[in-house]
Amino acid sequence: MKVLEIMRRIKGFSTPLGGVDWDLPVPQRTVARKVVVYLEDRRVLTMPRVGMIATEARGRCVVSVQEIRETLTQILMEPETGDELAGSPRAMRAACRRFLDLVNPDDAGWARDHIDDATFGAALGGLRAVFGIQVGIVAARYRIDLPEELAALLPASDVDDE
Repeated sequence: MKVLEIMRRIKGFSTPLGGVDWDLPVPQRTVARKVVVYLEDRRVLTMPRVGMIATEARGRCVVSVQEIRETLTQILMEPETGDELAGSPRAMRAACRRFLDLVNPDDAGWARDHIDDATFGAALGGLRAVFGIQVGIVAARYRIDLPEELAALLPASDVDDE
């Protein structure tokens, strides 16, 4: 998805740090690109079907969210991340924690069997919603084109695409 479309989709969103600033330092853009490249291959964010997830697939989702959380923590520890970029990975990391709290993984990291499909699906949908907004902010702020898999997470456009 192209930057202009992303910018159009996230207009009206603000972060705790203020509005979207379009001209930021190059090292932060490099880190932002690293975040996007990492997330584009995370199936927990991009697999098309949220409902009726088998128990073993739920476990893989939980492990993937734990890995995403750890990677975002590593990115936040990089000095090049900077304060302007840090807000989005922090929000994504908080969404990971919220997801993990809702699915209540056992000591081995697997989602407990007693979680019903609706609860798991709602937790996964909430995670994806936060990631969609934050990925959109990062992509627009640092002018990064998004692959279609991640672009599917963005909030719906309020303009008819004809």
